[in-house]
Amino acid sequence: MKIQNYIWGVFVAIFLYGCFEDKGNYDYSEMPTVSVVDYVTNEEEFGSFWNLTVGDVIKVAPVLEYTGDSTALALKFEWVVESRVTDEVKSLGFGRELEWKTDMGGFLSLHLFITDTITGYQIVDSEISMYPTDNNSMSEAWIVLSEIDGKSCLSVLENVSGWENDNYVTRFRELKDYYTSQNGGVELGGSPVKVMNHWLQNGSSSSPGMILILQNGGIGPVYVSDQDYKRTLDLKDDFINGMLPNVTFKDAVANSKSHVLLATNGDLYLKAVEHLDVWFAGKYIDVPVAIEGGMKIDRLIRMSYQRVGFTGTFAIDGLNHRLLHIADDNSLEYYGNWGDANAINVVRTEPTEGITLAMDNLKDVDIIYAGSYVGRRQTEWGSDQSSDLFMFYKDNRSGSETEGLYCIHTFRLGSDDETWELRAYPKIERAFPIGFQNRINSDGAYFVSPHGDLEFFFFSSGANNGELWGYIFRGSGGTDPIKLFDFEGRKIVKITSTDTGTGSSSSGMDLTVALETGEIYMFTVNNSHFATGVTPKWQSTTRLGKIVDMRYEGGANEAI
Repeated sequence: MKIQNYIWGVFVAIFLYGCFEDKGNYDYSEMPTVSVVDYVTNEEEFGSFWNLTVGDVIKVAPVLEYTGDSTALALKFEWVVESRVTDEVKSLGFGRELEWKTDMGGFLSLHLFITDTITGYQIVDSEISMYPTDNNSMSEAWIVLSEIDGKSCLSVLENVSGWENDNYVTRFRELKDYYTSQNGGVELGGSPVKVMNHWLQNGSSSSPGMILILQNGGIGPVYVSDQDYKRTLDLKDDFINGMLPNVTFKDAVANSKSHVLLATNGDLYLKAVEHLDVWFAGKYIDVPVAIEGGMKIDRLIRMSYQRVGFTGTFAIDGLNHRLLHIADDNSLEYYGNWGDANAINVVRTEPTEGITLAMDNLKDVDIIYAGSYVGRRQTEWGSDQSSDLFMFYKDNRSGSETEGLYCIHTFRLGSDDETWELRAYPKIERAFPIGFQNRINSDGAYFVSPHGDLEFFFFSSGANNGELWGYIFRGSGGTDPIKLFDFEGRKIVKITSTDTGTGSSSSGMDLTVALETGEIYMFTVNNSHFATGVTPKWQSTTRLGKIVDMRYEGGANEAI
């Protein structure tokens, strides 16, 4: 919080100056004051200060209001700009009026310090915010992490769609190996693992932040700006001791208030919170989190960013065959310190007729895929959104009615009203349609729509997993799966979307599919396509290598 330190430093300096200069002949009981009631700016020239380009000249002058004798004041003005992305603080000048050729990008706050150099009286006004971008900044894009020639590669697909003769045409500018081009030729050089959004400060989804490129080896895991993809920070600097643990990383999840790193040995590293009322005031704890009974995490499942009752991260504990929930709220203020056992809770299943799978007993269940989505539930006040999980698994439990079959299980995450324990409230448990069991490949690609009204489940099938299939799982029986598109033997390696759980079923959703060949296809999918199949609305012309992960980087930074 550099601006607070800056304010304090200026205040102390002026206070001391006032003490030395004060001759003792001033009546402090009638000390005049000044306040800022408005600003006169040239904002209309740009439409808004939120539409600035780096290099634009802004002009700002305060409209002041005085109490008492204004002629008794000897005012000094200083303009200070603070980057809410990097915490950089810079003085811009000391005149009453500011004229500044912007040379910083991202979310900026402008602060005006007004000080009476006689008494030391000071005010700080912070009513102006702006968002200059440079020519390299992007408002909407897909970021793609792949491997080329045995090394990590970050590419960007910039959305440049627009209208042509009354037709809206989807276009993307394909920027292969964009990290290297934006960072002076420096290569990532390691083995790619994951790319994820990482918000700064209060974690607002509307403010810019950084992207974590998680890799092992090379220059190590690094953060880049989500505006120009230039390197901003090493992951090791985000740990308390400034060093990475001696592990290799397998996965990472960023929620609005909690960040989680997963190592290949099953250890979890959590973002520390040093001040429970100021999120992102801390760093990752140096040692893995430990809970009673131990745990060895197999995978992480990021829950929705939307406030739908519960947010956070699901974690599958392979040691005790159970599902855990990592908190993402300020209840830690009452139940313990961030990083201890109180941050992680066992999810227990509410007994329900016809339901056999318990989230605290997943032994002999081979979980093929698990994903979160925004569901619906009925309350006494009507329909409401809920935090749901979709699990696709092979049932290996001896004597089970579905033994040897692929099955689906969905539940709503809730809290017991009396014990406050986390509960899984089951919705669906059934075998995947029997006639399509042979369409499933355990090494395929899977994805559940985060849009709860749609309840679409997508999977790869066919020769070399080269077919895109869809299944609507809602209701008591669901539908029959349907082949939506055939990539003619080119293997699907990743399925994801831009949808974050809001909107209407009539609008459908955007689906993005990556192939082993390094190609990317984009589709629009709605209910009608489960009878007709889909056709691409865009496909890449550049081969981006062996794709490991991809993220939608939109205006709200809400990636799946």
